[in-house]
Amino acid sequence: MNQKKTTPDEQFLHKLYEIALKRGDLFQNIAIRSVAKALGQKETGMKNTIKLLAQANFIRKVDGEHVCLTKQGIAFVTHLEENE
Repeated sequence: MNQKKTTPDEQFLHKLYEIALKRGDLFQNIAIRSVAKALGQKETGMKNTIKLLAQANFIRKVDGEHVCLTKQGIAFVTHLEENE
């Protein structure tokens, strides 16, 4: 039962990855609203998370309402999944 806790940043990245994978393109633009809804969060509460992930080059802000994963973001999520 040694389950690692995930941060809100990791949860956002993982959900973004899942949605993009389900749609068939990991670099697809995804609405922030859809990720927030899938996580049970408010869209406005995710602004800091999005800002930090963009600064870390894990996601790219397309416009005020959409983001997409970067190569570094995909690599980070797959690394997290391998270590679970």
